[in-house]
Amino acid sequence: MPAASRPLVSVVIPTYNRPAYLRSAVRSVLDQTYDAVELLVVDDCSPTPAKPVVDEMETESLAHVRVIRHEENRGGSAARTTGIRAAAGEYLAFLDDDDEWLPTKLEKQVAVLEERPDVGFVYTGTQIVGDDGERLETVTPDANGNLTKTLLCYNVVGTFSQVMVRRDLVEEVGTPDNRFPCWQDLEWYVRLSRHCSAAAIREPLIRYQVESPGRITDDVDDAVVAHRLFVEKFDPLAREYGRLFGRKMRAWAAFRVGRLLVMHGEFDRARPLLASAVRLYPFEPSFTKFLLPTLGGQRAYHLIRAAKRRVGDAA
Repeated sequence: MPAASRPLVSVVIPTYNRPAYLRSAVRSVLDQTYDAVELLVVDDCSPTPAKPVVDEMETESLAHVRVIRHEENRGGSAARTTGIRAAAGEYLAFLDDDDEWLPTKLEKQVAVLEERPDVGFVYTGTQIVGDDGERLETVTPDANGNLTKTLLCYNVVGTFSQVMVRRDLVEEVGTPDNRFPCWQDLEWYVRLSRHCSAAAIREPLIRYQVESPGRITDDVDDAVVAHRLFVEKFDPLAREYGRLFGRKMRAWAAFRVGRLLVMHGEFDRARPLLASAVRLYPFEPSFTKFLLPTLGGQRAYHLIRAAKRRVGDAA
């Protein structure tokens, strides 16, 4: 089908001062087998502007290319919102500047949305890679249909880079909530899911750079703020599924922050959150698994991890 008769996909890349990563991200857009593509790069006031990076690349194959620059740094969520508002496409796709797409990603997502009018957003599997490009893990999702209850507890969809969404759905639901310093993806997916079905493409069609600098999920203070906002915003919705489910949602929200704090060695801050998760929903063994090491401090945590490694090696 000629590009002119295909639905236009608007690709939004928020970026901040990572020109080398940005080049790779844009190159992966240029390498797509789907050719009706509008590229919107939103420069969140980078000290090294993004426009020269994009201008030096051969983007003539794309339907439209635009670099939008914020006059002050406003964060990744605000940058995505700027891109969404400037987009002209029927479908919207997002690519973090330190991720890359495999060539058939857009084509396969458009095919699902064209065939399934009940589906509002479609997401793909992921190749998780280290800073040397070596594949560390492959994530193959399988959650489909109405995902609201699932998403209230954990993010089965993944990052923005995996998602394509219908523009008319975004116009109905609104853009990501810019108050969230992280968890913006999960917050948005919950709202989207209340209006449509979701579809998973199990094939890993993005490369996620897990060790790239500046990953927002590394900031524990931001996660503490996001936890509070998430519970405030969605506790009434969770309670609609029953009192126990409301407790389960709050427990998982506390666990996400507590686990991150443990991973950063902040056991005193993690302990009350993980204890709260166990108290609210004692049926999930992961909560206790992370709580127990915090009771003995960092030494106990490392001893337990070392013991698990020895067991694994012996097996």
